[in-house]
Amino acid sequence: MAHAGDELVNPITGERIVFRKTAADTDGTLLEMDDFWTQPGHRTPAHVHPEMQERWEIIAGTACFRVAGVERIAGPGGVVVAAPGVPHQAWNPAVEPVHVRIQMRPALRWETFVERLFALASDGPRGERGTPDPVPMLELLREFSREIVLASTSDG
Repeated sequence: MAHAGDELVNPITGERIVFRKTAADTDGTLLEMDDFWTQPGHRTPAHVHPEMQERWEIIAGTACFRVAGVERIAGPGGVVVAAPGVPHQAWNPAVEPVHVRIQMRPALRWETFVERLFALASDGPRGERGTPDPVPMLELLREFSREIVLASTSDG
């Protein structure tokens, strides 16, 4: 279970997350994280949070988003929101790192999902070419279907 101040790093994407407020801190109403996107061009897969709102506030850098099929660029102070059930993607369009503050409402089990996802990136099984085995990822997505569902790229 994550605690405020805990930090996770995804060695595949270079993403770094620092938990600011956890579900335990907020009685499950909010999860707040600082997220650092270090790889230019890396995109999250198009996805939906069936029961959660995701809100990004840009702290530093420039970030791109596609929410409900509409692309948007945001810089420091910009805020972008994806309501529950709305397909979306986010990415770093520049060479410079991006720092975003993310809020998930309600928190559900998102922090556990992120912990397990990053653990798979670090220590999960690998295929013949050294790439992560997709089977554990698909199992993780099935287990956390209240939190995240993949969407088609055209939806995001």
